[in-house]
Order: sequence, then C-alpha cells, then structure tokens
Amino acid sequence: MTTVFNYANPRVIYWGAGSVAQLGAEVERLESPRVALVTTRSLLPSVVRLGLAPVATVEIAQHAPMTQIRAGAEDIGLAGARAIVSFGGGSAIDAAKIISVRLARDDGLALPHIAVPTTLSVAELAAGAGYTDEAGDKAGMRDPRLMAATVIYDAELTLMTPLQLWLSTGIRALDHAVEGFLADGEHPFNDVMALEAIRRLFDSLPRAKAAPEDVAVRTENQIAAWFSFTLPGASAAGLSHTMGKQIGARHRIPHGVTSCLLLPHVMRYLAKKKPERTAWLPSADAVYELIATLALPQHIAAFGISEPELRRAADELGGKYPAGDLLEIYLAAL
Repeated sequence: MTTVFNYANPRVIYWGAGSVAQLGAEVERLESPRVALVTTRSLLPSVVRLGLAPVATVEIAQHAPMTQIRAGAEDIGLAGARAIVSFGGGSAIDAAKIISVRLARDDGLALPHIAVPTTLSVAELAAGAGYTDEAGDKAGMRDPRLMAATVIYDAELTLMTPLQLWLSTGIRALDHAVEGFLADGEHPFNDVMALEAIRRLFDSLPRAKAAPEDVAVRTENQIAAWFSFTLPGASAAGLSHTMGKQIGARHRIPHGVTSCLLLPHVMRYLAKKKPERTAWLPSADAVYELIATLALPQHIAAFGISEPELRRAADELGGKYPAGDLLEIYLAAL
C-alpha cells in the first residue's frame, strides 16, 4: 500500500521578537512594492509598527463578512496593489486570502500575501478560508492559491491582543492538533508534530496567562500553534471545528471560544470510536481542566443559546455522525 503526505504550509515562516523587521525584505523578494493592508479596526493604531506605506487599507470584522471582502477587493484593485499584508487574527487573514485570489493576476496567480498574525488561530497556515455569507452563516472555500507566501510570527506585535482572545485561540490550536491526530488515514509526520504541539500548549498557555507581557512565552505559544497545523484540511474538517462553525458565526461566538466550549465533549465522544488513538492524547478531563485554569468560557448557555437552537444545528450537520449524537455533544456543553 502506498500513502502520501503533501506538506502544505507557507514557504517562508519567520518567528521571534522583532521578526517583523523582515517584512520589508519579503516585500522586495516578492517584487510587489505596491502593498495593501487588511486588518481590523482595533489594530489600526498599531499599523505603524509594520513600517508599511499601504496603497489601500481594508478593515474586516469578526467572522470575515463576505460583503466586506467584496468591498475590500474592489478598493485594493482600484488602488493597483500588487501584494497584500494581513495583520490580525483569522478573520483578517482569511479575508486577505480570499481577496488575493479574487484579484489574481493575468497568469492566474494570486497576489502575494504576507500574513502577520496576532492570535493563535493559525489561519495563516492553510490553503482554505472561511467567511460569513449574507444570511449570517459560516461558509468556506479551498484553493491552493489561498496559501500565504510568508508568515511572520512576531510576539511583540501580539501584546495588544486581549488575553482571553490570545488564550482561547491557543485552545483553537490545541483543537487543530487533537483533530489532526484523530483524522482518518495514516499521517505519521503530523502525528509527531501534533503531539509536540499539545505538549507545548499544555506547558506554555498557563505561563502566558500568568505572565501576559512575557514575549518569550508568547513566542513559545506561537511555535506550538504552528506545530499544531501540519494537516490543515483534516484538522479544519474535524468534528469539533465543524460543530463550532455551525454555531459560531450564527451566534457571534469567536472561533477560539467554540473550541473551548466543545473540544472536551467531542474528545469524550471520539474516545468511544477511536480508543487506541485517543489513548495517546491527554484526557478530555485534562483538556477541560486546562480550559478552566485559563479562565475561558466552558458553557454554551452563557451565549444565550438554548436547546432548540442546538437541535437545529445538530440536524443541519447530521450525516457522517448522527444528528442525535451531535445534539448530545452540544447539550453536554450547554
């Protein structure tokens, strides 16, 4: 039997305090001096730290509304930008990925995209992007051209990220590692990286909570998150991710928080179906305790959601897993 692994992360990844200084050199390497910026309103005062003079700046809200993405693509196209820098979390990065493809050059190649993440959601590592449609539902797209050309992990730029957002996206990274490890098929390279990511996240996230200004610890968080996502497609299609997306955009729950709410309960469910694989992982109770130690949300009811909404979500997702099973997971997290 022949199996195959396709390594699908950006070609260039910088990390370490001060590594944003490499941004100018990357713009030169990509031969794209006219740069547009995609970011969030909260980060606009910090844009100066990138050292850019963007020809256009696009603001993106949480969950990347497609209406904003379309408008942003028009503005960037009219400005004649030849590259995009995203600065922010998953919403800004996913929006930049989609815009880069919508503005593909005559040869079909997407505009070069340099991602400067400020959370641990690792959207920058995948050739896929999520957005919110006009109905308020989460949707997504996949295209090899969505892959960022370069990622810059500069922990100094994350110090303005609210601590709860930082830590909750760290649980999102843990979710990536767990679901990648439990994915169907054989993936030994990812298995090693996922287990190391889990070890590093369990070690470094509590230290980040204890010392939120410690840049070295935040760099450790970033490296752990990077290691969590060497099997992006399978991780993003995992059960916890899928169930989280189903309620996240609809009820305005951030991606990281949906992982806090659902991951332990999904792990308990999958432990019955894949006992040999889950035996390699921390227990669901240990994950639940970690989330509690980080003082992160653990109950869906805190977001004003009740059983009827969860029943609707489970019914819409039913397929590979029975809707009744999914409802039990949702209710366990209620």
